[in-house]
Amino acid sequence: MKLGQSPHLDALCGEYLLGTLRGPARARFERACAQEPRVALRLQHWQHRFTPQPSEAFRMPPTPPTWQRIARDLDLRRYRQPWYARVGVWRGWALATSAALAVWVGVVMIDRSAPAPAMRPIATLASGQGGAAVVASLSDDGRWLALAPARPVEAGPQQSYELWLLPPDGSAPVSVAVMGQLGTQLPVPAALVGRLQAGAKLAVSVEPAGGSPTGAPTGPVILVGAIGAV
Repeated sequence: MKLGQSPHLDALCGEYLLGTLRGPARARFERACAQEPRVALRLQHWQHRFTPQPSEAFRMPPTPPTWQRIARDLDLRRYRQPWYARVGVWRGWALATSAALAVWVGVVMIDRSAPAPAMRPIATLASGQGGAAVVASLSDDGRWLALAPARPVEAGPQQSYELWLLPPDGSAPVSVAVMGQLGTQLPVPAALVGRLQAGAKLAVSVEPAGGSPTGAPTGPVILVGAIGAV
C-alpha cells in the first residue's frame, strides 16, 4: 500500500519532522515524498502550519492534564495497533507520543537559513470562462512549483484540487500534486523534474478529498494553461 493511502500518514509526518523516524523507515518515507504527491503535500502542510517560535514554554514538559487533552483531541487510541507495529518495527505508544509532540509543539526540522528558491512564471492557468487566472512559477532548479491565484481559492470540505501535467505527446495526464487551495508552493515530484517544459500543459481538476482515486482526473477540469519557454 502506498504511504499516501495510509490512515497514519499524518503520524508518519510527525515522526519524520521530530527525527524519530530512522533507518529503512525514514528512507521509505523520503522516497514516498519524492514519488507520491499526497505524501509531499501533507509533510509540507505540517511544516508550514506548525513553525516553532522561540519561547520558554517549549522547554517545559506538558502537565498530565495537557497530555490527557492531547490524547483526547488527537484520538490517540487509533494508534494502538498501527500497521507497522504488527511487523515489529515500531510500537504504537511511540507513534502516538511522537505524533502528539509533532502536532502539539510543532517541531519543524528545516534549515530556514537557506534562501528561498528563485521562481519564474511558466504558465497562466485559466478557466476560459472569464474566471480568475492562476500563475504557475517554477524554481530555477526545476524542483519547486508555485501557484499564485488572483484571489484566494480553497477547496470544499469534501474536495481537493489536483494539479496535472498534460504531456505534449497527448499521453495520459500525470498527477503533480493534491492541494487544499490554489495558492501554494510545492515540491515537484522527482519523476517530473525537467518535464515541465514548453509544449506541455498544466491543468487543475476538482477531486474527492485526498485526490483522484483512479490516478486520472475524475472531476471537472477548472483550469488549464500551456507552459511557455522554460
